Amino acid sequence: MDPSCARLKEARIRAGFGDATAAARRFGWTAPTYLAHENGSRGFSVERATEYGRAFKVSASWLLTGEGSPPDLTIRLSGYVGAGAIIYLADESGDLGAAEEIEIPGSAFREYAAFKVRGNSLYPAYRDGEIVFARKTGGPPGDHINRECIVHTDDGRSYLKTLIPGSADGRFTLLSFNAPPMPDQRVLSAAPVEWAQRSWHPSATVA
Repeated sequence: MDPSCARLKEARIRAGFGDATAAARRFGWTAPTYLAHENGSRGFSVERATEYGRAFKVSASWLLTGEGSPPDLTIRLSGYVGAGAIIYLADESGDLGAAEEIEIPGSAFREYAAFKVRGNSLYPAYRDGEIVFARKTGGPPGDHINRECIVHTDDGRSYLKTLIPGSADGRFTLLSFNAPPMPDQRVLSAAPVEWAQRSWHPSATVA
C-alpha cells in the first residue's frame, strides 16, 4: 500500500472519524472515491491532499510525503471537575464551554475522554486547569477497586473518585481530596484515570 494512503487513514482516525464512509459524508466527498484513496486502490492528487488535510487538520505535505510529524490531536472536552470532585458534563450546560477544545500529544488515543479541573478544591491531587483523561467507556466498578476513576452513580451524577468496597455487594465508598467520603454508593460504571496533563508551577521545582 502507498504510505500516503496509510497516513490518510491515520489522519481520519486521529480527527475523530472511526468510519471512513461517515467522514466522506461529513465533508461532502464521494464515498467510493474517498475509500479508494484510503485503501490504496487509487492515488490522490495534491489538490485532494490539500482538501483532506484541511478537513483532518494535517498538512498536505505530510499526507503525501510523510514530511514532518503528525500534529498533536485536538479533542473536545467531555466536561469539568468541580468542588467535591463532581463532574459536570460539557453538553449539560451551555455556560460550561461545550465547544472548548484542547490539544493532546499524538501518542494519546481518541478513546479517551478529557475532563478539565476547575478551581483548587482537589489540590494537591490536581490544580486548576489540569486535564484528567479516562477511557470513554466505563466498566464494572468492582474491576477498579482502589483506583481513581470517573464514576457514574445511580442518581445520574458523575464524580472523579477513588473506589473502595462498601458495606454490601454492589455498594462502594467514594473518596477524593478535600471532600468527605461518600459511603455505600451504587455505582453503575467506572472508567479508570489513565493520564493527567499537569500544569507547571515554579513552586514545584527542586533546587
